[in-house]
Amino acid sequence: MKKIFFATVILFSVSCQMNSSNSEVREKVQLKEVQDTEKLWFTDVDKALMASKNTGKSIFVFFTGKDWCSWCHKLDRQILVQEDFINYAKENLVLLELDFPKKKRVLPLKQIELARKFQIRSYPTVILMDAYKNEIGRTGYEAMSPLQYTEHIHSIIK
Repeated sequence: MKKIFFATVILFSVSCQMNSSNSEVREKVQLKEVQDTEKLWFTDVDKALMASKNTGKSIFVFFTGKDWCSWCHKLDRQILVQEDFINYAKENLVLLELDFPKKKRVLPLKQIELARKFQIRSYPTVILMDAYKNEIGRTGYEAMSPLQYTEHIHSIIK
C-alpha cells in the first residue's frame, strides 16, 4: 500500500511540473520581447516635445517609479517591451519615460512640472499628449495583451 501511495505522489508531482512547464512555454511563445528598447524612449521632456513637433506623432508619457512600483514593472514587462507594442510605437508614438524614484533626488524641473500639470497621483500613469502638452487621454496598466493595449492606445488617440 505504501508503494502505491508513493508512486501516486511521484506521478502527481511529475504531472504538475509538466503542466507548469507547458504554460511557461506557451507564455514565451505568445510574447515576443524586444531587446534594446531604451533607444526608443526619451527621458528629456524637451527632446520628446521636439520629436513630436517634427513627426506629428502623439507623445506616450509613462510616469513610473522604476525602483519601487510593481505595477510599473508589470506594465513594462507585459506590454511596453513586447514586439506588438514596440512596432506600433515606432510608427505612431513618441515615447517619453519619466521616472520618480522612491529615494529623493534632484529631478529635472520639466519632469516635475509635467507631473503637476497632469496631477499624477498614482503609478503607473500613462498620459497621451500632443507636442504642446495638451492631454489627449490617460490610462495606466490594463490587463490585456500587447496588441489589445495598442488598440486601446489607438482608440484614445483617434
